[in-house]
Amino acid sequence: MKHYWLVIVAILSVILVSSSCTEAPGSISMPAPATPEAPTPDTTPPPPITGLITNNAYDGNVNLWWEKSAAEDFDHYNIYASESEVKDVTGLTPIRQIQDISAINYQATGLRDGTRYYFAVTAVDKNDNENRQVSSLSITPTPMPTGTKDPDLQVDVYQSDEVWAGTTLLPDNHNPQEPRIIEVNMRGEIVWEYLVPQDLRQYTNPGFDVELLPNNNILFVLPRKGVYEIDRKGRIVWSYLTNKISHDADRLPNGNTIFVFGALDQKDDAQVTEVNQKGETVWTWYAKDCFNRAPYDGIYNEGWTHTNSVTRLPNGNTLISLRNFNFVVEVDPQGSVVRTIGEGIFKTQHDPEILSNGNVLVANQGRPPVGFHQAVEIAPTTGEIVWQSPGFEKWALPVRDANRLPNGNTLITGSTKIVEVTSDGNIVWQLTLKGVTFDVSTEQGRKDASGLGFYKADRIGIER
Repeated sequence: MKHYWLVIVAILSVILVSSSCTEAPGSISMPAPATPEAPTPDTTPPPPITGLITNNAYDGNVNLWWEKSAAEDFDHYNIYASESEVKDVTGLTPIRQIQDISAINYQATGLRDGTRYYFAVTAVDKNDNENRQVSSLSITPTPMPTGTKDPDLQVDVYQSDEVWAGTTLLPDNHNPQEPRIIEVNMRGEIVWEYLVPQDLRQYTNPGFDVELLPNNNILFVLPRKGVYEIDRKGRIVWSYLTNKISHDADRLPNGNTIFVFGALDQKDDAQVTEVNQKGETVWTWYAKDCFNRAPYDGIYNEGWTHTNSVTRLPNGNTLISLRNFNFVVEVDPQGSVVRTIGEGIFKTQHDPEILSNGNVLVANQGRPPVGFHQAVEIAPTTGEIVWQSPGFEKWALPVRDANRLPNGNTLITGSTKIVEVTSDGNIVWQLTLKGVTFDVSTEQGRKDASGLGFYKADRIGIER
């Protein structure tokens, strides 16, 4: 009997122990609450600013431009200036903070002319991260060159913080009795002038082209007479005389000179000629080799092609503007056409240039969907109109020159005014002929507008 009770007690003990380890029906096991992890702090700075350029805006001012920050959590730009080279901005106090991510230019003011300054721009994110390792650019502000005020010239618009400042070199033929080449400052004062000699004054139309050479001399075309190089004292140091020249000439890096003939050109004429310093012809291009066929063979308007511009490209090819055909061609050194550009878009185009992005900028004189007398930028592979400037007023026609400036602005030349416009189309500088207008609704007015006034212009920055 004693053993019987021991067995019962043992069984009950097992039952009790098992019950204490078994979950009650319907109960849920709850895990212990996890300890929350602290968020990882953002310590990654925005990418470095790229595309920084500087421009001497004169009289203690310097203009800066840069490319828009790629930071997703952008907060502001920091602008730094120092009189010594800047590689690390740690410990430096910015001269300006800019909250607007789209504001990618700034004018530093109150600087000392003649003192070299170093500038850097950084982006700062919302966690105050900043890429402090920078590459700074140096520039020395200088006073604006002074000149002589001309009663016929007037600067109507001058926004010094938006322009690519410099002098502007241009031929001025508004007074046919005194054709000249002038260089004006940003206020329109003449800082250099060359009067065309008396015996050459009849050779200024059409296409009185001028360009500054790397040696600071001036190269210019006298249509139906020749191409000349003069020094700053007005002395002729080189020339090539020919009556089959008009509109445009360029000095090439190898010292050769390339020019066009388009005014009254015939099918047997060379539309482009390249000569060396000895005056020997080293290359020619004849449009008849490619275009003496329909629909081009029957065209004639002040010449067969009226070729008005030529540019030697870095790849060795040559860019040629055939005005009467309403397009531009690129030809290889053998003279074969590599491609045509702007067909169906351009209308009596002038001064084409290939931009760094591969697009082509021209001074276009009008064809839908392009507006009337304006600068036009197209993507040559698709024909897409990428950008176009506002059109010119009738009294300033025709438009025959458009140059893209380093800050993205465009310098555009009409017969009675020259403007610098931003990519948004805002005019930030304008030089006009005072009191000079042409009535282009009449045949004589159109003739005067084409032959008198301005033709081309180049902006010369101190940084060149």
